[in-house]
Amino acid sequence: MHNGSGAAVTVVEVDYPSASFGKELLADGADYHYRFKVQGDGPLKVLWTDKGNQDHSVAGPQLQEGDEGTLGVTIGAADAAWNLKVAR
Repeated sequence: MHNGSGAAVTVVEVDYPSASFGKELLADGADYHYRFKVQGDGPLKVLWTDKGNQDHSVAGPQLQEGDEGTLGVTIGAADAAWNLKVAR
């Protein structure tokens, strides 16, 4: 995950099938790396709170149990971009 929003963000969370992970604070320009295993099928979602204390939630692509690969999420000022490369 990369914070490209221009300011620190708080309560950053990525939801994926059957679990989630996150970080309390992600500075502007910072990266956060996390390894996870997909157990179940379903969508991705990223949530965060911006410097103005506004909550954001952006839906992402679908994952299927057993998917392996890389997932990149870049948080912007009000949106997020997904970079998913998986093998099924």
